[in-house]
Amino acid sequence: MGIKIYNLEKEKFEEEKVCAEGLMRLLYEKRIGSFMVWVLFKRAFFSRLCGLWADSRRSAKAVFKFIEDNGINTDEMLYAPSNFKTFNEFFTRALADGARPLADCDVSFPADGRHLLVKNASESDVFFIKGRRFDLSGFLGDAALAERFRGADMLISRLCPADYHRFHYPVSGEIAARKEISGALFSVSPIALVPRLSVLWENKRILNLIDSPSLGLCAFVEIGATNVGSIVNFDKVGAQAVRGAQAGMFKFGGSCVVTLIPKSANIRWNETLCRMSSQSVECYCKVNTCAGNKG
Repeated sequence: MGIKIYNLEKEKFEEEKVCAEGLMRLLYEKRIGSFMVWVLFKRAFFSRLCGLWADSRRSAKAVFKFIEDNGINTDEMLYAPSNFKTFNEFFTRALADGARPLADCDVSFPADGRHLLVKNASESDVFFIKGRRFDLSGFLGDAALAERFRGADMLISRLCPADYHRFHYPVSGEIAARKEISGALFSVSPIALVPRLSVLWENKRILNLIDSPSLGLCAFVEIGATNVGSIVNFDKVGAQAVRGAQAGMFKFGGSCVVTLIPKSANIRWNETLCRMSSQSVECYCKVNTCAGNKG
């Protein structure tokens, strides 16, 4: 039993194949699984061990089976599968020029993945669980900053292991600040988030503040998860973020990025994204497609 999502490009509902679904349901829906998560899977050392394997030459043997099992389109890859010497080289693969064309808009989707929009995140009572409020202050690790983003719209973009794992800038502007917030490494699968929404503000994450001339101060947050070897940012603080350009990448594992756009930007979001998100249904689409425009 997979997860129901809506494919924006194909304009139809689909069922997402959850990687290791049986194990995920054991870990996050059963009492014994919760104990296993606490003592092992959420710990950084477990993800580091997975990362060591993914960086080893031996891991390259897993590349072709992973491609076959997940139906990955090798035609859009910059390099052929045989060129990768480790699994992580494949996992963090670049795509060929033109594989992800940039839409003409103000805010674009930052990753290939499943996207959910939460309008007015600081006040929202609906996310994955009805009646569970999102802790913006805990998420940003700063009460004063959370107050500044009060009323902001939040776009959550969830990547699965089979996805292209480089993330791109959703807006343009100067990278004004960056802060790493320490935390655990729970899974960000819906199976994990349904019983534990706090995963998003308990996990390790990197907060980037982008000062956009047209939108104001925006936040772009990269969230670690179980089996994520590391998060890599390509640009330093003070550099210019260019919407659609590669911002960084996640090494082995499923991951998540969150974009916060201030209320004052008055974004008109993709109508289907709004409608599906109001029903807690994620929308699948690829990076650099249009998410919204200034009102």
